[in-house]
Parts: sequence; C-alpha cells; structure tokens
Amino acid sequence: MTDQGPSIIIIGAGIIGAAAAYALQSGGARVTIVDAGGETATAASFGWINASFFHDKAHFRLREEGIVAWHRLSDRLKLPLAWQGTLCWEETGAAFDQQRDQLRGLGYDVTEIGPDHFAKLEPHVATPPERALQFQQEGAADSPMVAQALLNAAVAAGAQRLRGLRVRELIEQGGRITGIRTEAGVTTADQVLVAAGTGAAALMAAVGVPLPMLHRPALVMRTRPVPPVLNHVLVSELGELRQLPDGTLLMPAAVSHQGDASDPLAEPLDVTAQRVLERLRALLPGVALDWQELTLAFRPVPQDGLPVIGSVRDGLHVACMHSGITLGALAGELVAQEMLEGVSNRSGALLAPYRPGRFEGG
Repeated sequence: MTDQGPSIIIIGAGIIGAAAAYALQSGGARVTIVDAGGETATAASFGWINASFFHDKAHFRLREEGIVAWHRLSDRLKLPLAWQGTLCWEETGAAFDQQRDQLRGLGYDVTEIGPDHFAKLEPHVATPPERALQFQQEGAADSPMVAQALLNAAVAAGAQRLRGLRVRELIEQGGRITGIRTEAGVTTADQVLVAAGTGAAALMAAVGVPLPMLHRPALVMRTRPVPPVLNHVLVSELGELRQLPDGTLLMPAAVSHQGDASDPLAEPLDVTAQRVLERLRALLPGVALDWQELTLAFRPVPQDGLPVIGSVRDGLHVACMHSGITLGALAGELVAQEMLEGVSNRSGALLAPYRPGRFEGG
C-alpha cells in the first residue's frame, strides 16, 4: 500500500475486467490490466442488456440494478449503447401469460402489444405475433467497443496494460495472494482481481479455490450489412435478433441463447450458418441476407448458472459470470467498492447469493 492507493492487477480485459479497471482506477487504485489477447466471450456477445431473463427474484434485482448502472456509467463516458427496447414473443399461451405476470409482479415495466401495434413498431418483420411483450427500458451494447472504451478510459486515468501475456499462476505468500506469474516473470500487487472468464477456474483451482464451470460454447452469426430494418432487440420463437449501427444483423445460433444450454457443435459450421440464415429469412423475408461471420466463444457460466463475485482469499477477488454485458457496469462498481473500501450494506445485500464461497466443500 502507498499514499497513491493500492496496486491492483486485473486478469482479463473483457467487459468485466474493463469495467472494473475503470472503476478501480477512477477510485484511486493503481491498476495494471493483464490482457492475454485472443477471442473473448465479450467479442462474441449478443450484447443484450436486460432484466427480463433471470433465475430468481434476487437475480432479477441484480440485473435490474445492472441496467441502472449502465446509465450511471454512460453519464460519465460516451459509450456505444442503444436503449431501443425489446419486443419479446418467445413464449405463447399460458407460458406467455406467466412471463408477463411474473415480470409485472416484480415491478418491471411491461407492455403487452397486439399485431397491429407490433407491425407499426417493426414493419419489416413477417407475420406479426398475436401478442408480444415490450420492455422499453432494455437496450444493447456493441460489446467489444464498450469494453475497449472502458479500457481506454481506464488507461487515460492512469491504468497500465500488459498485452499478449498469459497469467500462468497466482503468487501466494503466507496465505496471501501477492501477484501473478506470466511468461515475462512475476508482477506483484496489493490485490489481484481474476476477471478471466472461462480461464478463471484453473487459476483459482491452483490456489485451492473451487470455481466449477459449465462447458457452454456459443456461436453468434453476423450478416453482411443491410439498410435499417429493425428498431428493437427481438426475442422470438425463432431466436434473438438485433441490428447494429453499421447495418449488421446479429443472431445467436441457438434459440433461447440467454439460457445456459450449450450450443451443439456437431454439425459443419456452414450448415449452422445456413440454418441461422433460414430463421432470419423467415423473420425478415423481404430483406436480402447473407452471412458474413460466425464467431465461437465459450461463455463463462458457473456451475449453478449464477454470477460469482467477491473476495476468495486475502488479496484475491474474482468476478465471473454469464450475462456479463447486462451486469458489467454494476459488477465493476461493486468490485471496485469492495476492493477499495470493503463490503457495504448495498454490495453485501446485492451480492450475498453470488459469493464464491458457496462452492466450498462441494
């Protein structure tokens, strides 16, 4: 420790590591970001910011706070976020009613719309559904650009970045984590934050901390750019879909991509791409579509599907989760606060179900 603030190493430069780096550096820490490079889950993310997908009431509240946190962060930085809202008709019949009523019961802003209203909102979508749910408070992030903007802001505030180096191990002395070892040798710090996505489990296991993860590959397809045809994030029975500012359409290969199921990778990738294109063309039959890019990433999904955030050892914190885009700004805030000031009433309440100690002895 020095009067300049604690030195903190952040392992990982995806959305979680980037948000934490900015929050920590802004809070007075001396941050070093270790970025191994290569494809991250952030780079292949669908980018939907929402609280309409959740596991339980506590998880809903966390995600709802996540939306608010993005607005707070956007007040400070100009980030490539779009608050266009969501139209959802993934469920039908009684399941649709249950989803609507459950969200309303939680106080979420939900509007049920019919086919005429839907057609006015999304005129290019074929066969408007009889019923859809509108979530006006939801949005989307250009995930790689948001992460890069946060990294740039952290560096501009004084953070340092080590690129192309992979962390081989955490350094432990006297029961405390004191730094990391990379190909370039040992780097020491007062604290270490592991925000390494799927790479977190091996680092934690090496110091005796269990972080069981699910194997969850995900494929996301980008089309060639087309003129503006969508105004919302769409969550349909054929899958999730949104349009980026450059005209690209983005669609996960799996229907219900927000869940923690694994995408099948048994078929050839060109077959997968054609299958996704067929779903897209069914939704947008009047649009000339061709695919441009298919990206594979491995989503960091802890064993129980819920985030893992908090202190695990003296000098060591972890932040690992699926839906890092929704939770990124909030996770960065809370991790920074706890690493610099300790657990507060707010962070303690929000993060109580998501502490890493829940896997101890399992």
